[in-house]
Amino acid sequence: MRAQDRRLLGAAASSVWLSLAALYLWCPVHRFPPARPFAGRRWYNPYGSVTPATPWQKVNLHAHARAWSGLTNGRGSADDVLRSYRAMGYDAAPVSNYQAITRASGSDSTALTVYEQGYNLRKVHFLAVGPRRVDWLDYPLLQGRDEEQHRIDRIRASAALVIIAHPRLRNGLPDADLRALTGYTAIEIGSYASKDEDAWNVALDAGRPVWAVANDDTHSADEPNEAGEYWSMIAAPAVDATSLQGALATGRAYAVFGHAGSADIALRSLSVSGDTLSVAFAGAPADLGLVGPKGRLLGEEKGRREARWVLPCDAPWVRVVARTATTQLFLQPVLRSEDGALPRRVEASVAWAPTFVRRVMALVLVFIAVLSWVSHDAGSLTSSETIRRRPKLTLQDAA
Repeated sequence: MRAQDRRLLGAAASSVWLSLAALYLWCPVHRFPPARPFAGRRWYNPYGSVTPATPWQKVNLHAHARAWSGLTNGRGSADDVLRSYRAMGYDAAPVSNYQAITRASGSDSTALTVYEQGYNLRKVHFLAVGPRRVDWLDYPLLQGRDEEQHRIDRIRASAALVIIAHPRLRNGLPDADLRALTGYTAIEIGSYASKDEDAWNVALDAGRPVWAVANDDTHSADEPNEAGEYWSMIAAPAVDATSLQGALATGRAYAVFGHAGSADIALRSLSVSGDTLSVAFAGAPADLGLVGPKGRLLGEEKGRREARWVLPCDAPWVRVVARTATTQLFLQPVLRSEDGALPRRVEASVAWAPTFVRRVMALVLVFIAVLSWVSHDAGSLTSSETIRRRPKLTLQDAA
């Protein structure tokens, strides 16, 4: 490699690294609300408005079709994906390709759309539900909670809901980040990529009112082991985007781990009267568990379709899990609040003084990168001009 080529490569590498450093420095510094358990004399029950007449919609929010010329490993078209899920009795199964809003050919403007946001090494990805546009910002190398929160806030500005996808894949989100992050609606506790019930417990213990969803995260919807294993049941009057998003935002849903799109049990009702929780299921008898803070089992009923528990007075949240030989249902938690309403969602805020300092540093790095590149180009031009002007030796000169 010639010296000039080496210098060019070195200048390019320096510019890339300086630009990456500037990108990270441009990220806002956040003040995160402290972890604070839910508190109050009453309970928010996400199923309180669900009646026997309320329709339940079977939904998968995370599936990939072929995109980006096959770079992302999805197979089939959006129509193929929807056809596979319709054959298993799903009511909605939007394609969630990376960084692309994709619609099946027969869908209209009211249909639910989703895309998967993120292309970083740690696989810290989010599902943007009901997006108006694609947000391209990511931090491709390591990420801290400031970078994660920045991405969540940007996605919220351009989508109806944000869901954390496969939080434990590649150890993407540690417990400390789950206790701090705000602004997302739900967390994916089951998928083809990972199972993350414990991550949900961490967020609930921190007083974050977030719900659970389950999705296949399939890249090949026609493969039996990649589709129909994880889904969400959403209590909504219709399958349009507005209905599904509204129901999910308030927790009128539950996560299902099944097989081939089938479950042998379904929720009938969940009610709270005073401090007594009653739950009833249709279908096969199941082992019913009452789960509380830190994932502790607070009560259990074996081989039942119904259960009733008196809720501990010191429990900030509890949730019900139902298990049969082939199916697991994870119901949303009931949360303590003072008035029985959904607890207020706390928000991280931007710390403007340290953010300003970091952004000034970012601009300085960009300036250095541009100056370095311009100086290299000027040096290259000078060197080339010198070569062109150098006198040539002739035979006469040599003589």
